Amino acid sequence: MSVILGVNHMFLYPESMTDEKVHTETLKEIIKTDLVDALDLWVWRGKERSKEEFAILSDCGKWINYNIGDRFGEEPVFPSSKFEKDRIYAYDIFMREIEYAVTCGAKKLVFGSGPDDVNDHKGALERYFEFLIKLSSQIPKDMKICLEPTDWDIDKHFLCGPLPQSVELAKNMRKEGYENFGLLLDMSHIPIMHESLESAVDKCRDVLTHIHMGNAVIKNKQSPFYGDKHIPWSYPDSEYTEKDGVTFIKLLKEIGYTKQENATASFEMRPYENMGAMQTLEKFVSVWQSAQ
Repeated sequence: MSVILGVNHMFLYPESMTDEKVHTETLKEIIKTDLVDALDLWVWRGKERSKEEFAILSDCGKWINYNIGDRFGEEPVFPSSKFEKDRIYAYDIFMREIEYAVTCGAKKLVFGSGPDDVNDHKGALERYFEFLIKLSSQIPKDMKICLEPTDWDIDKHFLCGPLPQSVELAKNMRKEGYENFGLLLDMSHIPIMHESLESAVDKCRDVLTHIHMGNAVIKNKQSPFYGDKHIPWSYPDSEYTEKDGVTFIKLLKEIGYTKQENATASFEMRPYENMGAMQTLEKFVSVWQSAQ
């Protein structure tokens, strides 16, 4: 399989999500590994910190999938809000992050839909489609846009949760001329979207632009990692083992995703208990290799 294999920086180093110095230092560490050729990441905001991280990434030799999302210390974004000020704020944050993505040479842009408006779901979808059209017109045509569906009724309560609705949205974006728009299918989101591995892969097969491999806890609501917390395979009370990881990879191969030009797949999980980042990544990669 000619897939560009990667790992999500912030989940492999969870402290990097809230500590800017750790964020920078672990970027320096992860770019040195030859275990993967791609990194899912984001750049810490602020002139001096971002400048340092751009310098780290400029000659790193890695394929970059840039993640846009809520940042530590900032208000969450709500792109489909009925309030214009919320949509303007979301757009401004996205445009800042798109500029960062372009600066660090990212090839794919990854983001979720943000919260649902449970009292006006249809209206929220219409507002979000308008937001995506406006946003996508500012994104370079050679950069893939990867919308990441997640749950609407368990943990995140996001607008784009049901896969059929998300697939339809992606197809409608392509009808508008944005052929670079598609979906990111995250293995850890599949059970919290009430799908099986097989049904999720089949529903998304025509619009896939990126893959995340992961795990979730939904059996135990008392678990500190209940829902969408990106725990490693075989975590207590979780949905998936390493064997399920192999199954997921083989399903992607069966639908032809792994033969796409510039097909990417990244591990998006926290480290195994009592394992460091690199030892954990070695174990993830061994699962990938066993599926070949």
